[in-house]
Amino acid sequence: MTLFRLLVIIALVVAGVQLWQSRSEEKALRALTSAAGFVPVPMPEGAARNTVIVFAPKNCPREGAQRARAMVQKLSDRGIANVMSDHYGAQAFEPNPETVAAFKRLNAVMTGEIPIVLINGMGKANPTADEVESEFRRTQ
Repeated sequence: MTLFRLLVIIALVVAGVQLWQSRSEEKALRALTSAAGFVPVPMPEGAARNTVIVFAPKNCPREGAQRARAMVQKLSDRGIANVMSDHYGAQAFEPNPETVAAFKRLNAVMTGEIPIVLINGMGKANPTADEVESEFRRTQ
């Protein structure tokens, strides 16, 4: 019975530490998140400043791709420079805690619902055109 109690205590301590770490990460992410819900992410190689990048599969009939095309049209109608892309390219990077965290945020954004939008170092999955415009104006 003593061994069982020891294992239960160890399991509870490990679970508590993991919960504390996940809440710390969530709190840190909330502090980095803009009012429009965008988070800091590394931009693709060669990305132009003050140009919205909308990621979605090209020539795809699905709902997410249709939202992406509609967003591109709305942004163009509002005079916001944008491009649509279906790939992301980055150079190799020196792994340090900051870049690893940035690429983890990028992965979270890029695996979200389409369209994926990146603007001036900030990214969000499936934002509205109004959120994109707000973030674009904020980061100019």
